[in-house]
Amino acid sequence: WLNFLKCFHLHMIFIVRTFHKLLGLSDFTYSISDNSNNFDLMMEVHQFNVKSLEQTCFDVIKDHLCQENCIGLWQFANAYYIPILFQLKNEAFHFICENFEEVSLCEEFLQLKEQELAEILDQDDLTVTQEITVYQSILRWINHMPEERQGAISTLLPKVRLGLMDKSYITDNVLNNDVVKTNPESHLLVSDTLKVMSQPSLLCSESGINNALFCRRLPNAVLLMFRIYSKTIEAFDYRTNSWITVHTHPSLEDTMAHLLFYSTVFLGRCFYIVGGVLRWTDPSNRVWRFNLVTHTWQEMSPMQESRSFVSVTVLKGCIYAMGGYRDDGTSLRTAERYQPDINQWTFIASMNEERIRASCTTLNNKIYICGGRSNRVLNTAEYYNPDTNQWTLITPMGTPRCDLGVVAYMGHIFAVGGRDGFRDLRSAEAYDPVTNTWYDVPEMVHRHRYFDIAVMNKQIFVVSCRTGKIVECYDYTTNTWSVVFSGMDQNDWVKCCVISGLPNMAERQKQNDQTFVQHYNVKYSNMSQFKCHLTCET
Repeated sequence: WLNFLKCFHLHMIFIVRTFHKLLGLSDFTYSISDNSNNFDLMMEVHQFNVKSLEQTCFDVIKDHLCQENCIGLWQFANAYYIPILFQLKNEAFHFICENFEEVSLCEEFLQLKEQELAEILDQDDLTVTQEITVYQSILRWINHMPEERQGAISTLLPKVRLGLMDKSYITDNVLNNDVVKTNPESHLLVSDTLKVMSQPSLLCSESGINNALFCRRLPNAVLLMFRIYSKTIEAFDYRTNSWITVHTHPSLEDTMAHLLFYSTVFLGRCFYIVGGVLRWTDPSNRVWRFNLVTHTWQEMSPMQESRSFVSVTVLKGCIYAMGGYRDDGTSLRTAERYQPDINQWTFIASMNEERIRASCTTLNNKIYICGGRSNRVLNTAEYYNPDTNQWTLITPMGTPRCDLGVVAYMGHIFAVGGRDGFRDLRSAEAYDPVTNTWYDVPEMVHRHRYFDIAVMNKQIFVVSCRTGKIVECYDYTTNTWSVVFSGMDQNDWVKCCVISGLPNMAERQKQNDQTFVQHYNVKYSNMSQFKCHLTCET
């Protein structure tokens, strides 16, 4: 009986302590620090097997992922075999790879173990503007503890795609680096790379030279362009500023083949085609989904209302459709939300304005929609808060715009191009949600209408096939627009979406499955590395 009381007492102490920790969950959801208490809370919640609280902990930590804490979170999650931490490990690792240039400058980066750093640098989807960044990060890591880490150069240097670096830089800064010179294995690797640069045919011979040193990394995102009239899909690679025709819309049923003026959006490894016009006259409420993993089309539940020229976006795993033309040719101010887990559309609050040919985006868990037409070209804009199911008007734009492009970029809303009712525009403006004001942005190089817009690689891309195929790019670091692609092409109306997060290409290759990239129809030979960029032509 005494032993029973002791066990009961200890059990109650555990419950009380855990209860107090759970009471701190509300504070935890509003602020997260780097101390271990937050992780202790997750572990306690896991012991109680309360999945909803466990998910809440995960969501809060995920929302607070940043350059300063992502490595520590990854290391922590790597130390435990708990399903929720497996998700955290993947999220943190993806964040590290996608933001490597910033992460490599943080204090946590210097605390990585050799094999951890090697694993990061070995990733095909490591996002870097140039391979010099990868090499310099290795030197920074070694110089933090030079005596203990100099020998790691033989493990880490092969992870750098040396063949993509400038030859003179390799000669001056890699071959003659003291750490490299004192390591025979690394020095030989660099010397062999320089030989291949001078004689590319060596790469195709049985020389034993590592081909991976010359292979480009996977882009972290790809921009897909849907041509409304010609029914083709093309992909744009921002690293090479080049287009590749993927294919015509695959396995389209007859009804969909006659669809025009639809909208597109990417969600959960699938892109969706929403609304549009059938045979030029009949607005449609139909929705199709193309799975980029299985390469199959599926018709989903229709919208509550037929909508052409509809504005669509994604927020918190749901698709939102706003405005557009209805069956009788009048414009709509209604809006609806699609939940993919239950395959159902439901109405949300209506907008303050009827809008067709508007454009929308998301920022800070709100949906912003700008411009468009009703009985006139609009300069009004408003945002939707899903927590309150309410639309709120904001300060109007400086210029009325329909057929414009709107994106969230660097914490602001950018509205560019379109038509003011009299002429096509090349002007642009941006909205600061903190001050509720619009300000002018430098004009684009060309006037654009019937185009689309997307953010990729921390830049804004504008894509148009109105008068030839043109891609313009805006970079906030220079505050300028530049034409990155220009070519002759047939006139077309285009819709774009950025895709990311597809399964690892090497794994898909091993499974002999048909992957999205296999439709790129390029001549590069190494599929698992997303194609070796250097061809072996003498």
